This record gives sequence, C-alpha cells and structure tokens, in this order.
Amino acid sequence: MAIEKIKLPAIKKHNSLTDGYIPKSSKQVLPDKLLNALYYKYEREGNKFVMSLSELKQLLGLRSDGNVERIYEAIGILRHPVAVKDFTYKGKKAKWASVSFLKEAVRWVEKENFIEFEISDMMIEVLKQKVGYTELDLDICSKFKTKYGLKIYEMYKRYHRIKNDDKNLAIIKKDLDELNKKFGSEYKTPSGLLRGIRRGLKEIKKITGEDISCFYDKKKKFFVFFWKIPTRYPKLRIPYKRIDELIEWYLEHQKEAIDIKNIQKYRESLKKSILEDEFDGLDILYRGMMMYKYNILNIEKYYDEITGKYKDFNNYQPKTSLFD
Repeated sequence: MAIEKIKLPAIKKHNSLTDGYIPKSSKQVLPDKLLNALYYKYEREGNKFVMSLSELKQLLGLRSDGNVERIYEAIGILRHPVAVKDFTYKGKKAKWASVSFLKEAVRWVEKENFIEFEISDMMIEVLKQKVGYTELDLDICSKFKTKYGLKIYEMYKRYHRIKNDDKNLAIIKKDLDELNKKFGSEYKTPSGLLRGIRRGLKEIKKITGEDISCFYDKKKKFFVFFWKIPTRYPKLRIPYKRIDELIEWYLEHQKEAIDIKNIQKYRESLKKSILEDEFDGLDILYRGMMMYKYNILNIEKYYDEITGKYKDFNNYQPKTSLFD
C-alpha cells in the first residue's frame, strides 16, 4: 500500500539554531535535516511527540525502504550538545551555549514503527523565544543531499533581504573557522572549503533556482557570499518612500471631491493601487507633486522611458511659499 505523501509547511526556525552548528556531525547533512524535522513537530505538538518512521523518512528526504540505522546515527548526534548563539535564558543574555537538543528518543518493541522524542529543557527555553526566526520550507530542505547546500540555503533564507550596498545586493561575510564549524569540515586553507561551497551553491541552484555567489577575500580573509535581492514590488513605478507623501498630496488637493467615511481604509486602498500600478492618473499626480511641491522642472531627468519608472529626487526640499 502506497504511503500518502505529506505536504510539508514552512517552519520558523529560531535563529540561535540557524546560526549555530551541530558538533561531531562531520559533513553529514542528515543531522541538520533531522533537526529541522523535529523542530517542525515541536512547533505543532510541544516538547514531547511521536513520529512514525514513514513520516520521519519523508521529512528527511529518505526512501521509504531506507536503512533506519542512518536515522539512529543522526539521533545520536543530536543527543550531543548543539552550539547555539545569541538567546536569552532565565533573564540573562547568552552569546553562546552548548545545549543538547534531544533529551531522549525511544523506539518501543510494541510500537516498532514509531519513535518517541523529547526535547531537552534548556533547548525548550531557547525555542520559546518569540523573536528572531528564519522561515524554511521543509519540502525544499528535505531535498538537499549535501551539508554545504542545506547550511548555505539556511543562511541565505536568514539574510536574503538584507541590503548591503547600492547595487541591490545582499552580502554576508564568514571566516574559515566559522564555516568549518557550520559545515563540519576541517579545512586549513580556503581553497578546499571553496570547492565544497561551490558544490553547495550548484545544489541550491538546482533545487531552488536561487543564484548565490561566493569568493574568498584574501586581503580581509573572509568568504563573501552575495546575491541579488528580488524587487519586492515589481509593478511599483515611483520610489516606495514617496507613496505616503503622494497619497497625502492627492487627498489635500481632492478635499472637495472626496467624501470618505473611513479615511484610513481609503489610504490603504490608494497605497495598494499605487503598488500594483492600478492608480489612474499616477503620472500626472506624481509629476504635479514634483513640479509644484518641489519646484522640479527637469522631470524627465528622473523618468526612465523604457521601464516607465521614476528615480528619487533626494536633493530637493519642499517649497515653503509660492515664491520659492
């Protein structure tokens, strides 16, 4: 009888675990995938739960007839202390701690197709914290075959919208020692680790389509990961920071024509229409604000005829009188 495939939702993995690493796991990817799978169950059922072997194998991306000994080995590794960073415990801020993730795991004879799990007490306190999570799709995470691919992907999801320069790029820097711990490797030189990183980047591209690059900065002795940040509002044609200002400009000059009972709700609807480029007369309104509020006469300098989008005009200040 075929086992029904589970549709796995996303988990919100605490960043102390996303940033941390599993000691004594070598380059094995299975302990990290097991950590994500147990986190998935913890989010839904608390610190004590039961998992069937079939569900566990699917969460780990293993074949249904796969050797259960690999799961035992991964469970044993999670019984060892896990390094976690930057969390609060009993009112104190912890920069680093070595905490066992699993308190125990048992497969009883009378229920041999199931394993009972219990997460350790201190780890529960780490997981209870309500801030600092990375959202991960378990359907994607279960497909990784290399630790390089999974750990770099988790790092990417953690920082994927952090902008570091004017080219719309996210840039993350890590040193050799930190990455050796994260990947369970023992490279003495950057070149060996770079080969593993590049395998991971190829795997990420194949599984997710995301294009991430990495090089080693010899001068500063950092590995530099970078990727292009996708446009959050692809249809928006004016600078995002000008939306609220434009809405107020519009309302100010339409006082007599607009009879709105819920003005806040109306503002939200205007913002949505501007974001989706569904606002009639946007160009006339925006150009009018540029001309009459900021005295900008060379409007075409800030307009791209190919894309139909406007650049911002940072150097201009609003007029204070009609004679400015």
